[in-house]
Amino acid sequence: MSSNSIRVGAELFSIAREQGDLMSRSAAQQIEHWARIGSALEACGLTVPEVALLLKRHTEGVAAKAAGDFDLWAFKRERQSTDLANARSGRVTQAQLSWFSDGRARSVKLANSPY
Repeated sequence: MSSNSIRVGAELFSIAREQGDLMSRSAAQQIEHWARIGSALEACGLTVPEVALLLKRHTEGVAAKAAGDFDLWAFKRERQSTDLANARSGRVTQAQLSWFSDGRARSVKLANSPY
């Protein structure tokens, strides 16, 4: 696989190195992993404000972890409620809301991934 050099902040690199060590990844591999996760979040329809809120909660530290988890679950429940209401009203089908219907899960390709 070919590669290109990019500049990242020292703090991000340090965090990537620490987290990568836990998962047996290099810092570059950890940053690529995070980039794939970010791409998947955008692809699933999260809005920029929703992602920003989740990131804000994450960066507030350990004390905010419980609040971040609470917010994440609250967001999930709200999103599920909206999806169910849309399905019940006929605006979307339940199959359209599922990644497991119509073989979509098997056909998903991550950007720049061999899978």
